[in-house]
Amino acid sequence: MSQRTPTWLRSSIQASPWGSDKELVKLREGLVLKWYKDTLGKVTGGYGHLQKPTETNLEVTQELADKWLDSDLTAARKAAKSQFSQLPIQTQELYDVLVSVNFQLGPKWYLEHKKTWEHMLAGRYFEAAEEAENSTWYRQTPVRVLDLQKALRKAHELYTYYPKD
Repeated sequence: MSQRTPTWLRSSIQASPWGSDKELVKLREGLVLKWYKDTLGKVTGGYGHLQKPTETNLEVTQELADKWLDSDLTAARKAAKSQFSQLPIQTQELYDVLVSVNFQLGPKWYLEHKKTWEHMLAGRYFEAAEEAENSTWYRQTPVRVLDLQKALRKAHELYTYYPKD
């Protein structure tokens, strides 16, 4: 970002409406202190943590939920960082949403949502936002898709304000 970028724009690019990727994931996942089946029938506990074979006899506690969240976020952040680095338009909000997408759908989500990802890579964020709605993901968890759509559209709109060097 050049020095000519207005202060209001710099703060928009650096700010996230949730405060952090962790806060977004906590908000969207919710906390359940027991094992339950998610919408796909997978055994889950805490903040959307998928049960591993070694965890079948564990009681879901706040301490374990926090530990799992940090561990699961590390993997989601690693995948999001790699994906984010390929995008032509970047904002903190979009990064946080990508962490949330990877947390929910896994690090290879873009293989299932190929058209959305292709639009994102090409900088066609409005098209990517529309394409994301044409998915089972949208039918199962529309608020998550809306998070992505808003972040994509906002990043594109902010991009139009960048000084072109």
